[in-house]
Amino acid sequence: MQPLTFVHISDSHVMRDPTRRGWERGPSLPGARALVREIEALPAPVAFVLHTGDVNHDPEREDEYRQSLELYRQLSVPVYFLPGNHDRNVWLQRVLRGVEGPGPHADQELETGGVQFLLLDSSATDAGGNVGHGQLAPGQLAWLEQRCAAQDSRPLVVALHHHPLAIGVSWLDDLILLNGDALHEILLLARGRLRCVLYGHIHESLLTLRHGIPYQSVRGSWFQNRTWFGQETEFPEPLQWPGYNLVTLTEQDTFIRHCRVRL
Repeated sequence: MQPLTFVHISDSHVMRDPTRRGWERGPSLPGARALVREIEALPAPVAFVLHTGDVNHDPEREDEYRQSLELYRQLSVPVYFLPGNHDRNVWLQRVLRGVEGPGPHADQELETGGVQFLLLDSSATDAGGNVGHGQLAPGQLAWLEQRCAAQDSRPLVVALHHHPLAIGVSWLDDLILLNGDALHEILLLARGRLRCVLYGHIHESLLTLRHGIPYQSVRGSWFQNRTWFGQETEFPEPLQWPGYNLVTLTEQDTFIRHCRVRL
């Protein structure tokens, strides 16, 4: 295969009111705009951008996603979106993906440059609407298992919003993917060709390695966290610069470069 490079971003939390601070963190739009400018100006070509959720922040109307649509249309490469816990699944599918009849889940399968991408919608709801933690429905797990168990030689990348495995940080692990262990067992079926599992949600760059499978998160374009194992209370990253990961897949190697944009 030829080398394939793409950009992984997450957690832009675009708000209808661009001056709204949200959790006293400051407006979210400047960081998202800075990230778009940075990606568009990259000196090396990228195939696409992958956004792993919380594209918008608790939108109240479907047309609020048009603000994000106009923002990411400034990029000259395709952008693939997954919903996060602060998104509205159906609205995201209609506006950002152009899906006329959205289904209950926004899962997606892609092939680019000979690489298989499986994008999982981990957003979950209850009677009150979206919830903070994530969950994959039985049908989604069956869909994934069918593909991981197939006789397929293509390199594989899996992506979702929530962290599938506990990171040892209590206040974030309350918002974990509830059936992440079941996800991991399915991914073991494709361990020989699975290059990485990409996610956002925690607003930090963290690598977890379990049974040879690398789970890699990315910093958000809004605020940043800094955590350590056993942490019990929130601690903001002093350097509040947006982040993105530049991922390159070659025949043998997977390179993930952690990049930041100065505001």
